[in-house]
Amino acid sequence: MTEERASETVRLKPDTTYVGLAPDTTHGVQGDFAYRWVILAFAILAYGTTQFSRLNFAGIQRFLADDLALDRGAIGLLGSVFFYSYALFQMPWGIASDRIANRLIVGLGILFTAATMVGFASGQTWGSLLVWRVLSGIAAAAVYIPLTGAIARWFPDRERSFSQGTLGGFGGALGEGMAYFLLPVLAIYFASGWRQGTNIVAGVIAIIGILCLVFLKSAPSGQPATTRTPFDWTLLRDMQLWSYALLYSGFVIGIRGTQTWIAVYAADVYIGAHGMAVNQAVVSGGLLALLAYSIAGRGFGCSLAGKMSDLLARRGVPRVAVLVGWLVLGMALLQILSMGVTAIAAVAIVAALLGTSVNLFSLIPAAISEVYGRQRTASVSAFANMCGQFAGATALAVSGYVGISLNTQPGNALTEYRGIWLSTLVGMAIATILGVAAQIAVRTPSRSQPASAAPQAS
Repeated sequence: MTEERASETVRLKPDTTYVGLAPDTTHGVQGDFAYRWVILAFAILAYGTTQFSRLNFAGIQRFLADDLALDRGAIGLLGSVFFYSYALFQMPWGIASDRIANRLIVGLGILFTAATMVGFASGQTWGSLLVWRVLSGIAAAAVYIPLTGAIARWFPDRERSFSQGTLGGFGGALGEGMAYFLLPVLAIYFASGWRQGTNIVAGVIAIIGILCLVFLKSAPSGQPATTRTPFDWTLLRDMQLWSYALLYSGFVIGIRGTQTWIAVYAADVYIGAHGMAVNQAVVSGGLLALLAYSIAGRGFGCSLAGKMSDLLARRGVPRVAVLVGWLVLGMALLQILSMGVTAIAAVAIVAALLGTSVNLFSLIPAAISEVYGRQRTASVSAFANMCGQFAGATALAVSGYVGISLNTQPGNALTEYRGIWLSTLVGMAIATILGVAAQIAVRTPSRSQPASAAPQAS
């Protein structure tokens, strides 16, 4: 049975066992197999560009707010509108990736992203910035999900969670670093403000897009890069799929509530609790978010957590149990933040742990690949991601207003964050409880069995 045929058998029928893919099949010749690390490196660069696009104003919020007189509610809406268009285009881009080939979709998506960043930098009103955020969401949707399909095709089963976790971890850290630290530094020290700094970063993104078109490959030689039936709509009856979608939503809600606010929270801590000047606080807050949340937490933490997930899976620990454990940790950390943490060391530790715990959505494509097959990883992950992005966008849209409404000390910027952290915690809790309930409702145990039980490819 070929890999294409094996993946075609993964369909939902009542009381039918899901058939995964044969474990650790060699992808073409040995040279092609080694090329998977090149694929992962350029996938990290590609994902970094979309992470920057969704956070392009996170590190310069104070400058943007002063320039256009925006409050936290307006900032929250500016952040969330991106994710509504991003969510809407998950399925179209995911299905196109599995049908056409992911390299072309990813490369064009990155170039489109660069163009929308230039447009955002030219916006003179809040309304025009909203339009460019919508367009950048459409562009960014063409990148991450197709990359999960590429990674699933290139990496063997024993590296399933590690490869996806490394993509999500280091790619996310790269984009967050560009948003939290690189852009503020460019805007303050090397460019004439945030607009010119954004244009410089847009140029770098365009170069990465061209490189990805050259070096990315959709699949190893001799392996199918596309599939005729990337998503079977009868899967919507599958509670396993809904469990993945709901758990994905829990992670994304956590990301939206932390990724958008953690750098500016750190800056306000430096200003309000430590008396630092605004420009210095913006850079210092961005540096703290970069080192703790992005590099230590998301970059190294997610990669190590992915490796741990692979080891636990080989010992019979369900991937869903691992996912729920990380979600619970994320909620506990948000509760700590809501208590008003202002010690810099404590903020850094909590940020690092949050950087890992809320960003492990990248393990869900690994589980999806195990259950539904490599050839459908992008399109099935697109559905889970679409649900997650809608949930996350809604949570982000209300977080700023909840922060304002629960502020017990008007004029004190730090007390506004209590509502932001608590609303994020509540959203994560609801999604996690529903995801666990859907998992319990899965009646056929064999649906979640590891791919090693699948028939060998021949």
